[in-house]
Amino acid sequence: MSRQKLQHAGKILFPILSVLLGFFGILLFTSSRWMLSTWAHLDMEELVYHLKAPIEGTSKDVIWSYVWSCGLISFAVLAILIALFIILRHRKKVEIILGSICIVLGIALSSYSFYNVWMTLDIDTYLHSQSSYSTLIEDNYINPAQTTIIFPEKKRNLIYIYLESMESTYSDKKDGGAYDHNYIPALTELALDNINFSNSDKLGGAYPTTGATWTMGGLFAQTSGLPLKLSIQGNEMAYQDSFFPQISTLGDVLADAGYKQYFMMGSDAAFGGRKNYFTSHGDYEIDDYYWAIDQGLIPEGYYQWWGYEDAKLFEYAKDKLTEISKNAEPFNFSMLTVATHFEDGYKCDQCDEEQYGDDHYGMVIDCASDRVTEFVNWIKQQPFYENTTVILSGDHLTMDSDFCENIDKDYQRSTYNAILNSPITPVKEKNRVFTTMDMFPTTVASLGAVIDGDRLGLGTNLFSDKETLAEQLGFDELNHQLSMSSHFFDELDAKLTPTWIGDKFYIKEEDRFACDEWVKYDPHQLWADGEQSYYIDKDGHAASGWQKLDDGKWYHFSDSDHHLIEGPLDSNPELDEESTAADSSSSVTFSSIDSSSEVTDEEDDASPHPGVSSDEKEHDQSPMDYH
Repeated sequence: MSRQKLQHAGKILFPILSVLLGFFGILLFTSSRWMLSTWAHLDMEELVYHLKAPIEGTSKDVIWSYVWSCGLISFAVLAILIALFIILRHRKKVEIILGSICIVLGIALSSYSFYNVWMTLDIDTYLHSQSSYSTLIEDNYINPAQTTIIFPEKKRNLIYIYLESMESTYSDKKDGGAYDHNYIPALTELALDNINFSNSDKLGGAYPTTGATWTMGGLFAQTSGLPLKLSIQGNEMAYQDSFFPQISTLGDVLADAGYKQYFMMGSDAAFGGRKNYFTSHGDYEIDDYYWAIDQGLIPEGYYQWWGYEDAKLFEYAKDKLTEISKNAEPFNFSMLTVATHFEDGYKCDQCDEEQYGDDHYGMVIDCASDRVTEFVNWIKQQPFYENTTVILSGDHLTMDSDFCENIDKDYQRSTYNAILNSPITPVKEKNRVFTTMDMFPTTVASLGAVIDGDRLGLGTNLFSDKETLAEQLGFDELNHQLSMSSHFFDELDAKLTPTWIGDKFYIKEEDRFACDEWVKYDPHQLWADGEQSYYIDKDGHAASGWQKLDDGKWYHFSDSDHHLIEGPLDSNPELDEESTAADSSSSVTFSSIDSSSEVTDEEDDASPHPGVSSDEKEHDQSPMDYH
């Protein structure tokens, strides 16, 4: 290439490179600051999980916060830089100076952002732990599916209320909290009047371990007795139709005992894999934000905070409990509050602004304490309460950036818990060292069930005289061991095998050899809700656009993710009547659209793999790119 051509290419590439480096520097800088301020206590375990878990259901407030804090600033800078380079395109020296500033600034901001995130998340320690293995889980895990659990003849109902970010810390120092003012007076009284397993001789609670410091991690720990761990190089959780199917959880134990199970929340259950987890472990009925819309409880498009408010959640829960309590089978009704989520929580109409003023998060916590206690008092007045155990438990410590920053550094923060109306009493309730994983066997025992060995998962029944793993090893050592890699989770992770057609379309494992047939899947969906139907053509690919199938009907499939969005119709609405008649004879026609029908011997001979499993046909017969 001649020197003149190189100079010409340089004149074009230099401003482009300068603008892009400046833009990405600003974007990375604002994004890292936003992430670390929004998730003030973010750790790598949580970040890795959410990179691999379903993202739909994220609060619109969080999304808009990012758009305003990062997106608009970055694109405004991009527009300004483009305009400046256009204006200065004939002033070579000035353009070079501006471009050099953009390049240096972009590299500096990117480097600083990377360093800041690296140090804040302590990625060095995380990577070191990922390269080191501990056998703690393999050595101590008690498989619930292989443990004898004897329930009473008349099984008790369970109501389990997961309280978002609720800590015993919020109480006053007199009662065991960390503050001069009691932010949770109603919940404090409720816990002290009932069973409260504590890390002190006053109000207290459990320590969350690594892998249990965010909502899905907290739910998983309390119901499986395990931390929620995924490795960076592991498989995607977002595209699974089951959630660690090899393990047995609270939902599995209660399902085997004949319980009908429900989970109610005011947000999208798909967020973080919650829907997948609870449906695949215990076949819970999921009553979430979209359920409320389907039931006509809230109008289409209604959206507050993460879906709808806790005030509505408690009212819907009352109606649901009244309904299901009339059924013959015992029930497990779980629910998750959301008002106290980060940052600063959600202020409802019942919050006391006059008392708290600028202390927004403290106001929300106090309000949540009152609303939960009112709901529990309603439960206690119901006929079903006599045979029902009620458990209240914080899912994890708060993620609010500054609410706990001024408490005594020697104070040990813990999640809140209270157990009401259990038929058994604990051997030792106070001065325990335990984690949220211990809630799994403790919950089962609170129903009057007898657990052989008083251990499930890594958890210990707190009603018993058995020491917890945290008491045996010390919490710090236990947490250190759990932060390391584990062959136990490697094996679970290795069996997560998502399948796909092309680059984006995911289907179930059993449908990966589909051909000329419908498949159905309920993926984590960003824009759609409910089960979707897909048509797989003769080449094993999802059809897109309008297709006329062999029932003579027209079907329209999404061009982006190939789900069925319209049909069946008698004619193609994109064509007029004349062209419809003319084109229908030349349209591509597919066969065998009824996925529910039996595959005949003739069909089986004609097609190498019409809807059969990998056990029945050779893998190399599939036209799909299976990974």
